[in-house]
Amino acid sequence: MAKQPFYHLRPNKNIDRSLFIQTLTGLSRHYPISNYHYIGFGSYLFDDFKLLHESLNISKMVSLEMDPLIYKRAKFNVPYNCIHIENTNSTDYLSELELEDKEHYIFWLDFVSPKDLGSQLSDYATLINLLRPLDIVRITLNASPAALGNCDDPDKQLERRLDKLKERVDSAYLPSSIQPSAVTTAEYPITLLRILKAVSLKLLEGRPPYSPNFMFPLFSSIYEDGQQMLTFTGIVLDDHAEEKYIIDSLSDYPHNTFKWDEPCKIEIPALTVREITELNKLLPNQDVRQQIINDFPFIFSEKEPEIVDSYISYYKLYPHYHQVNF
Repeated sequence: MAKQPFYHLRPNKNIDRSLFIQTLTGLSRHYPISNYHYIGFGSYLFDDFKLLHESLNISKMVSLEMDPLIYKRAKFNVPYNCIHIENTNSTDYLSELELEDKEHYIFWLDFVSPKDLGSQLSDYATLINLLRPLDIVRITLNASPAALGNCDDPDKQLERRLDKLKERVDSAYLPSSIQPSAVTTAEYPITLLRILKAVSLKLLEGRPPYSPNFMFPLFSSIYEDGQQMLTFTGIVLDDHAEEKYIIDSLSDYPHNTFKWDEPCKIEIPALTVREITELNKLLPNQDVRQQIINDFPFIFSEKEPEIVDSYISYYKLYPHYHQVNF
């Protein structure tokens, strides 16, 4: 049986998931999000499913699980009877999927494996060809350059990694002048966003009158709980006038940048309960960065001020863990 990481115990992914819930909450001011269908990868923990049902009352849900043993475990642990579990992979599921008329959908393709990037992008392409205006898509990809391989010669490592990326991704989706710098730790997530944008543009735009649809980016995020990951969230539209309603609906949630190349970065270290308590006594306050660095030098550093900024931005979303005796 494949090992499943306990993502619900990983603070940065937890925060990324909470940002997604905030985005859907904002959209619910203008769209009937509670009536949407949700399709995702719940595994046997169903963290996103629980949040979507409890926070937004979404009750039409499908979880995909290809591993037979995890499928059985998921059936045992399913928290609500509104969640239907399919023992299949995303490629097979999407190839046979027929969306219901007058219904809307939220899909989260929560991928982990870096070596399957080609098939993951193919699934994304299949999906956006199916989606209709006001459907929402979210995709998570491994954004760790190390997953593209290592080289004994450090001077050639970036070139080798770029070659591996070119093997995994259709050349039609790669920037024409892509350089080895595109697969550094800092740039690789941006490169993946550009690839996702290229897939979206190729399949959704420039085909009138056959398809007036286009992908409107809501937000993307970079986070790390072991390996660097990238998540993109967008909504399919067929009218640019609709963008104003969306921007107004999400005005309270600044992580929604509505741009392809401006991901928010979630970089919060593991913290003890006491550390969280003392840090939070200083917040909210946008001018407290230096004090935090001075008061908590064993956590934060002058050399990495972005980590302090990340905590200041997302401290309210940091998960709280408690021991529970049944």
